[in-house]
Amino acid sequence: MIQSKSKSGLVLTILVATLIFIAVANLFFSYQDFSLLQMIEILRYKIGAYENLNNFSSIDFEAANAFDAEDKLYHLDSLSHILFNLRVPSIIMCILVGLGLGSSGAILQGLFRNPLVDPGFIGISSGAGVGAIIGIMFGHFFDLYFPEYFGPFLISLLAVTGGFITTIIVYKMSKVYNKTNIMVMLLSGIAINALAGSIIGFLISVSSDEQMRMFTFWGMGNLESKNWTQVFISCVLILCSFFMVLKIKKQLDIFMLGDAEAYQLGLNVESLKKKIIVVASVMVGISVAFCGMIGFIGLVTPHLIRLLIGPKHNYLIPCSALLGAILILISELIAKKINIPIGVITSAIGAPFFIWLIFSQKGRIGYSE
Repeated sequence: MIQSKSKSGLVLTILVATLIFIAVANLFFSYQDFSLLQMIEILRYKIGAYENLNNFSSIDFEAANAFDAEDKLYHLDSLSHILFNLRVPSIIMCILVGLGLGSSGAILQGLFRNPLVDPGFIGISSGAGVGAIIGIMFGHFFDLYFPEYFGPFLISLLAVTGGFITTIIVYKMSKVYNKTNIMVMLLSGIAINALAGSIIGFLISVSSDEQMRMFTFWGMGNLESKNWTQVFISCVLILCSFFMVLKIKKQLDIFMLGDAEAYQLGLNVESLKKKIIVVASVMVGISVAFCGMIGFIGLVTPHLIRLLIGPKHNYLIPCSALLGAILILISELIAKKINIPIGVITSAIGAPFFIWLIFSQKGRIGYSE
């Protein structure tokens, strides 16, 4: 497929505009919808327009006509907390997770030269699941040996650790004669995923009902109630990794020609493979640790973009990242409106697409040389 620069630029522009529109929509619509007039009042309150209780405008909130000035002030303070401490961090986290999962899916599909590959294939998500359930079941033991301020982040820390450990194991298993064999890595990921699944199954079988419910809820994904500390950590790690991905996009185009051809063109193939695995592990590991397992975004978005604009990574990576953020925001909005976990929505979107993808690609699926 010949890639048109003008078409790719147009798609990128449309995705940016769509992302902004969906993000703004998520500001207004959630469990509690905000009208435009309410949003104006909240912003005026935030900038200090109502320091004098007599400065209230004539705008009334729903069911608030009888409020006196102090009641309205309290009401505005409550709405301001919902907007700036709950809704805005959640939206930013949605965008970051979407960027991370979408771009990691694009580079891992490039690494394996296979559009059916998902970031979970190299064991990150399953390893994070093992770490998370250990944190849920044995958190009281860790509290005895770790500082108190680690408490709110214990499950996330253990999930990140579990994801990195499984990734390292898969990477070490895939080394053949000091070179990374992509097919062996894929098979190793399948094996480690199965092992991690058995560990999770065993721990669930001996857990209490409350622990099992906590892990089930975590496993379905959760982008609500994110605090600014989590947002800051995710922003630093995911954006730094994303910028590293953008730096290797031209190398990925060369790598797609094959290991031998890429080596002949001067590309350090082993170094590129390591970079891809590390940055994908960081982005997916942080996303899973803070937000649970959100499936299919890393699979669906790169393939959709590839169908639209072609396989070149200079546009494929940023467009996949943007589409990932858009899909996460839409899924989160739907999840809040019907009050179910976001992972259910992304799976409902991604699973039919994956089935279609298997049927459309099965004639071309084979071992990469």
